[in-house]
Amino acid sequence: MYEQTLLERIASLESRKDIAEETSAEKEIKSVILHLRKLLNTNRGSVLIADDYGMPDITRFMGGGFLETAGRIEKAIHETVEKYEKRLSDLKIKIESSEEDVLSIHFSLEGVLSRQENVPVFLESFLQPNGRIKVKG
Repeated sequence: MYEQTLLERIASLESRKDIAEETSAEKEIKSVILHLRKLLNTNRGSVLIADDYGMPDITRFMGGGFLETAGRIEKAIHETVEKYEKRLSDLKIKIESSEEDVLSIHFSLEGVLSRQENVPVFLESFLQPNGRIKVKG
């Protein structure tokens, strides 16, 4: 029950019954990925119920060298995810450079499901030139 948000549970009531049932860990990971996509692509200050929900303006982090900027982005992502995605614990964010795509910043997000400590979560994410963050499971 805790692996999905309320809206996801309501939507699943209407889904087809002949689909093979996923495990609770699979459901929870999918739900976490969906929430992270929304969380990391929401501008901080744009949600009325929580002023600090979402990501700060990343363009303000620019300046200095790549390592300094990457460190600021890592910290912002870590603080945001740690505060608003309680289903993940032991969170690690790591910026990774990519020679193929120099216009995007690639980072990995690792953690474990809080209620199921033996289930690791590893996500690849990309900060795209348009400021959007793409999250892949």
